[in-house]
Amino acid sequence: MRVILLFTLTAALLSCATESDKNALDVNLPPSSPNVLTMKQNPEALDPQQIFDWQRFYKPAPTAQDQKAIVNAVQATPPVTIEERLRQARNVMALGRRQEARRVYEGILRDDGAQIDAQLELAHLYLAENNVERAFDYLTSIRKILSKMEKPSLDLTFRYRYALALTYIQSQNRKKGHEILTELLERDPSFLPAYGALAQSYLEQEKLDIAEFIAKRGLDRGPDEPRLTNILAVIALRRNRLDDCKAWLQKALAQNPDFVPALINRANLAIQRREYAIAENDLQRAATLEPLNSEVQIALGLLMKRTGRISHAKVALEKAVELDPQNAFARYHLGVVLSDDYKDRTGALQLFYDVLQADEKYSGLKNMAKVQIEAIRDSRLYEQ
Repeated sequence: MRVILLFTLTAALLSCATESDKNALDVNLPPSSPNVLTMKQNPEALDPQQIFDWQRFYKPAPTAQDQKAIVNAVQATPPVTIEERLRQARNVMALGRRQEARRVYEGILRDDGAQIDAQLELAHLYLAENNVERAFDYLTSIRKILSKMEKPSLDLTFRYRYALALTYIQSQNRKKGHEILTELLERDPSFLPAYGALAQSYLEQEKLDIAEFIAKRGLDRGPDEPRLTNILAVIALRRNRLDDCKAWLQKALAQNPDFVPALINRANLAIQRREYAIAENDLQRAATLEPLNSEVQIALGLLMKRTGRISHAKVALEKAVELDPQNAFARYHLGVVLSDDYKDRTGALQLFYDVLQADEKYSGLKNMAKVQIEAIRDSRLYEQ
């Protein structure tokens, strides 16, 4: 597994948040005026005209054309000011180059340890890598900075609470995360990222009716949101409504032809239907758009195994593990390939044991790993 060097930023950041610290990270967000919030008043619903312009901070996934413009911006004159460096980090993040973005953000924090934007965006970066503890570290640091402000700006506190909600959900404190997201939506019913996060959370719990309701309410507010449409496609697939799934995926890709999660899901649906050429086209396009996306590599690995290209399957799954060492699905499927096709039972056992250390949200996968472990043990006893 790759080792990530973490820079020393501030004394506050170095101290890991305890469980009690994590539960004390939330803040109240009532507006004392259209543009500012205090930290002490009781929550009240915001007038929609008084909320911040969230679209500036939570942009949709870039299309292939957008990516070309982003690449040109990244290759332009090296950034100098903190604002220029932040823009550079956001651009490389949009291209999926998290390691490069991390270096830029950490460079900013070496120069200004209290720079909130860099810390907030690093929290999102670590969430994308399933490193919840590190995300909590940055949020703890931000909370200390906010507590010293008499009137934190609305956009800053709103963004902080959204990141906090995502971190609570990923740490399996879904109740707290859902409460925050629900309050954010009460204050701004047009805040589409919250609909997506809530629907995704309920989907992960197999609460399909609730997830569907939330996603559709979000689409009422933003009908051209491919993330929500893609979630509805997954819900249809879980219900084995394959035609509905295909229709939702087509709609998501009509909204954004380069939306990688929908390309992956359409490929997975095509694999189920044995439409392997269609699946491979979608996955190759997804890999071109996001070459560092581990989910693309997992899907490619499964397709290669299904079509008998075992060495290609192994390469793709090894790359998925390299890109995302914490990804339990990548480890499980690589273990299956090693066990079934390479008879490397020792390597497979290590991968399956790694899966057993995954979060409880992977309980089904963990049970499958236990079955694989028992099968390998039984085969070894038989051979003896």
